[in-house]
Amino acid sequence: MIPNSYIIHTFGCQMNKHDSEHIAGVLEDSGYSRAPTDEEAEIIIMNTCSVRKSAEDKVWGRLSCFAGGVPPPKIVAVGGCMAQLLGESIIDRSPGVRLVFGIGSMDRLPGLIEKSRENPVCDLGDINKAFVDCLPYIPESPVSAWVPVNHGCDNSCSYCIVPAARGNARSRDLDDILREVEKAAGSGRIEVILLGQNVNAYGKDLFPRVRFSQLLDAVSGVQGIQRIKFETSHPADMDESIIEVMAGRANLCEYLHLPAQSGSNRVLKAMNRGYTREDYLEEVRFSRKIIPEISLSTDIIVGFPGETDQDFRDTFTLLEEVRFSNAFIFKYSRRDGTAAAAMRNEVPTRVVSNRFMLLSELQDKITSEALRELEGKTVEVLVGGSAKRGGFRKGRARGNQVVLLSSAQELVEGTLVMARVTGTGKHTARGEVVETITKA
Repeated sequence: MIPNSYIIHTFGCQMNKHDSEHIAGVLEDSGYSRAPTDEEAEIIIMNTCSVRKSAEDKVWGRLSCFAGGVPPPKIVAVGGCMAQLLGESIIDRSPGVRLVFGIGSMDRLPGLIEKSRENPVCDLGDINKAFVDCLPYIPESPVSAWVPVNHGCDNSCSYCIVPAARGNARSRDLDDILREVEKAAGSGRIEVILLGQNVNAYGKDLFPRVRFSQLLDAVSGVQGIQRIKFETSHPADMDESIIEVMAGRANLCEYLHLPAQSGSNRVLKAMNRGYTREDYLEEVRFSRKIIPEISLSTDIIVGFPGETDQDFRDTFTLLEEVRFSNAFIFKYSRRDGTAAAAMRNEVPTRVVSNRFMLLSELQDKITSEALRELEGKTVEVLVGGSAKRGGFRKGRARGNQVVLLSSAQELVEGTLVMARVTGTGKHTARGEVVETITKA
């Protein structure tokens, strides 16, 4: 074991991953160093997610390894959404855990670690006052920077636990965001991904109000940033100005993640989503009218309480009509504390599984067909790390499609290239570099 060393295991969304960058920054600013393995680390940190039960189950599975406790001075700490929701009960269920900390206490993490050496500690701080953006951070990627624009959420989707875990919506000052983007550009990062539980709600709580489209316009003017993406958007808060700014700025990628969740108006109302199927389709039509090449992805929940065969057919036909480039399909997960948790008429597990399979098969077909449309075309690709197999480098096109490039071309992560698409599979394309735009 290496004294004053840590390792972080991150579960969940990109916001959680960015929080882990801050956890690392706070610890290293206080003299801690990153350990390569759990065995060598003095402090093991689980940065957790609670969006679905399966995410929590993964954490409980990892924590079960420490059920009998660990020899001091090794410390197991739990942060993130599970910590915010479950608090001290995590220590009761997993006696090996020495520290439970919240987003609102992240700035005091080194001191909490020291206190936990004597006795278990639970300190969550105040989630509605938590702003971690001022804290030091260690970027995970040499290429891309995650930049939160707001925290928390004021929507009340009946299935969602995020407002309880992340607090009320709180927008960052525009100048603070621009300074962070400029810092990212100054450190050589050429891609920025703007983050928020609902980025479209940015600026509603600022005075004077700043619209998300105005923020996009301002960020697009930062020198050195060649790609800008953002997520997640809420259909109820989308406005045409966002698409219009995207169309007018070369470094705003033609990619929009717009979670539909269901294609049924009855289910959308029960979910309290604040829009109809017709509203959603109109947003899709407008987006494709202004940006014909735009790539759309979505989230879908299958098996929401009371979902009928007709409701499911409405979702099935929504995928057929929109033809998303990608869809993240999830089985409904009951979350205590949400309005949906009290709803009756839960859909039988076997029915949910069958619907999930049918939607997944449909989307796989649509994704494959959408990728085939790229064959023979030349697309811009930002080179990433090595693919898991096949001797390829993995990159992403402007529409967020994964493009595999031959590693024989000695491509460095962070290089921006033009590549001709030579073939496609179910979820990825293959390409050959024809021009290097910028070198890493």
